[in-house]
Amino acid sequence: MTEASTPCVALKRVTKTSLSDEIVSQLIDLISRGILGAGDRLPPERELCKQFGVGRTSLREALRPLAVMGILDGRIGEGTFVSSNNQYLERAMKWGLILDPKEARDLIETRIMLESQTAYLAAERATEKDLEDIEQTIRDLEACLDKPDLFLNHDLNFHLTVAQSTQNSILYNLLGMIRGHLQEWIRNSLEQPATNTVEKRAILSRDEHRQILCALNKRDAEAARQAMQDHIVSSSSDLNNPLEANPPE
Repeated sequence: MTEASTPCVALKRVTKTSLSDEIVSQLIDLISRGILGAGDRLPPERELCKQFGVGRTSLREALRPLAVMGILDGRIGEGTFVSSNNQYLERAMKWGLILDPKEARDLIETRIMLESQTAYLAAERATEKDLEDIEQTIRDLEACLDKPDLFLNHDLNFHLTVAQSTQNSILYNLLGMIRGHLQEWIRNSLEQPATNTVEKRAILSRDEHRQILCALNKRDAEAARQAMQDHIVSSSSDLNNPLEANPPE
């Protein structure tokens, strides 16, 4: 069996009052951005203490809850590894967005800039087959308005299919790079109490997708851009205070 490698990652000395909290924040950020991936081994305890500039007590206080949540996997005699269970890695992504409000704001700005332009180009370049595929993603999500997990997948497919229809592989790949963030965005949006029910938020999202498709079918690039921007702003309005409204499980 090949021994898992320890990736070279840049850890910063911590300075907050709660040292363990900042250690958790740094590790979650590295995992959510893919710098630490499934199966990667963390540096030895002594090395981690040196890089963070903390004692063993603070380090162990930070690693313990990550192990309890299943994000880290401690193996006797081998070391501490990032869990290979996708369920826990998705939870790490969720923690990453919740612990850093700026990251959520950055994602909003990125989505508006990237996906608004994506919709604009899709209106100009989408083939008839592309438009049919986008229509199908909406039909698929309409069939599961009351099934959040399935709706989540079809919602994400809608956005990726619009990006693919630009015929610009770099735009499509850029959206794919933030796929995990988009999944947590959509999941958090659907779960917000302010929307009363998951299904009500899902119906609103479906209607907004329909408006985008309508603009695409008309080849109205400006309308498509605006419809996509309106959809992203509408979704982001449900994420103003994700930590209080939707604490991690």
